[in-house]
Amino acid sequence: MKPLLLDLFCGAGGAAMGYHRAGFDVIGVDIAPQPHYPFDFIQADALTPPVRLGAFDAIHASPPCQGYTTMNNRHGSSIARSIEPTRALLAGSGLPWVLENVPGARSRMVNPVRLTGEQFGLGVHRPRLFEMNWLALTPSPAPRQDDPVAVYGRNDGRRLWTRADGSELHVADLESARCGMGMPWAEWDGIREAIPPAYTEFIGAQLLEQVA
Repeated sequence: MKPLLLDLFCGAGGAAMGYHRAGFDVIGVDIAPQPHYPFDFIQADALTPPVRLGAFDAIHASPPCQGYTTMNNRHGSSIARSIEPTRALLAGSGLPWVLENVPGARSRMVNPVRLTGEQFGLGVHRPRLFEMNWLALTPSPAPRQDDPVAVYGRNDGRRLWTRADGSELHVADLESARCGMGMPWAEWDGIREAIPPAYTEFIGAQLLEQVA
């Protein structure tokens, strides 16, 4: 039987797919419906999940990142910040856990590991931080790519900025986003906030050693 992982704030299932590929069975919890989530799903508040945590072997949590983005850090935000209560839930479980968020949350996280798409040969940059209550290795650094796929905001193809050479970066179309993120099942509203599965497949392989 495979070890069982609880995926809190599961979203579209990018993190879950990586853990599945690493060797876990996964159950996701999110307060919003997730019709494209690729594994068993429970619609509920992730901070009060209706499951017994002791029934799982490990937990991953990706609390909403909107309150920690660079723009919201600069101008303030009414969006709830939930890293601290999420960490308290994870710590109280007594299980190995992973807590993920955006680079803007670094001051709220403890010794996080930073992963980017370039480290895994992906078409996106997508930097993300991972805090764990166990020691994880990190992949070799990789230089930032010049023309990453832009998977942000509305799927309207708008220009995001003009580069020094005069070329323009536009929001990607859905197929380019799926390819760049490694999430061929996802729809735009899910993929634009997701973690590439390659990140959690890498972490999950090490997490398996923690639950063995």
